[in-house]
Formats: sequence, C-alpha cells, structure tokens
Amino acid sequence: MGTEEVHDGVQLPNYKTLTPEQLPEAMAEAEGNLLIVDFDETLWLRNSTEVFLARARPAPMAALILRILDIGRPWRIIGGRRRVQDYRDWIRVLAIVILMPWTLRRWSRIAPDLGRTFANTALEGAMVASQPARVVIVSNGYKALIAPLLEHYPDPRPELVAARLLTGWRWRRAGKLANSEAVFEAPDLDAATVVTDHDSDAPLLARVGNGLLCVWPDARYEPAFKKR
Repeated sequence: MGTEEVHDGVQLPNYKTLTPEQLPEAMAEAEGNLLIVDFDETLWLRNSTEVFLARARPAPMAALILRILDIGRPWRIIGGRRRVQDYRDWIRVLAIVILMPWTLRRWSRIAPDLGRTFANTALEGAMVASQPARVVIVSNGYKALIAPLLEHYPDPRPELVAARLLTGWRWRRAGKLANSEAVFEAPDLDAATVVTDHDSDAPLLARVGNGLLCVWPDARYEPAFKKR
C-alpha cells in the first residue's frame, strides 16, 4: 500500500507500508543494491537508548537522575518545544554517562547477549535472502550503545551509521535523510531499499528507490524506569 507524505511543503513520492509477511517479497529489489535498515524496533525489537538507561546501576541513582531531568526539562531550554526530540535522549544518555561513568563499561559486557535476546531474526533472514550488495544500519540512536549490541550478530555483520554521543543533538537535527545523503552516493540511494518501522523516516523512504515501512508486532518501546 502506498503512503503519500508532505515534507517541507513538498509532496513526497509513495513508499510501501507492509506487514512482516509481505516484507520479504518487497525486499527482493535489494538484490545487488544498497540495503539500509533501521535499528530500534526494526532490526532490534527494543529501543537501544531506553534499554541502556534501564540497565544503568545502581538503578535508584539512574532513575533519580532521569527523574530530575524530566522535571527540569533542560531540552526545552536548549532547543525549545519544537526540538524536544532532538535533545531529550541526547541529554539523558549524556547525563548517565557523565554522572555514572562505569555504565558504558557495564553496557559493553551485557549488550552482546541482549543483542541476540531481542534480535529480529525474521528480518535478519529476509536481509540475507534479498542478497544486497551492501547492508548498512542507519539509526538515530547512538553508535556507542548500538555497536556492542551487534557484537554477536551472525556474519556478515551490517555496517553501522549512527549518532555519536557528544554530537547526538546535531545528528537528530540534521535528520536521517540528510545524514544518509552525507554518507552514500546519490546513485546508490536511487537504487537503495530502506526498511524501517518509523513513519518519521518518510523523507528517506521517499528518497530511495524502494522504501518499505513495516511495524513488527513483537517490537516494544519501553521507557526506562517507567512502571508498567
């Protein structure tokens, strides 16, 4: 099913919205071409930022830091209400890394097993079957958090393009389309397949030759330290 989007007042071409069952057939167009895959809630069935924050120890200290940030909302001071999504996660992660510096070391130990625990094996299989020339994860998450999750990924492991901790806000403000255009050649994007579950990626989905939006029923966004 095609979906039309408007970006900066411009009508974007259609991309496909599919079920997981429909996705493998649509991914066949990736054969011999670039395949770009989103990470959070797509290739990995959880959110890397929230899982990292939730695994910070001692948990009461981490929860208190995040609670103080949620009350003070410094991201609104920096970027205003319209830019909350660009700064909130960056500030939360950076606060934990600075105030609890052992957390990254602990994450590097536990993340490889978590990576396989929540792996989207159905999508991994479809990626292999589509026989792309190159597979790249492009994520709005953080490279320092995602890379350890890929440690036990079966070969061949995808390349990873993601935000850096110190400049994560800049990555988010630029947007996934602009970041992709800075990394890949235009002809490669013209023929590329993109797989993501985020409709906020519409500009990138519309830019490539084969944009595929698919929401996975087993994917979960679970905010750190929120009571269920």
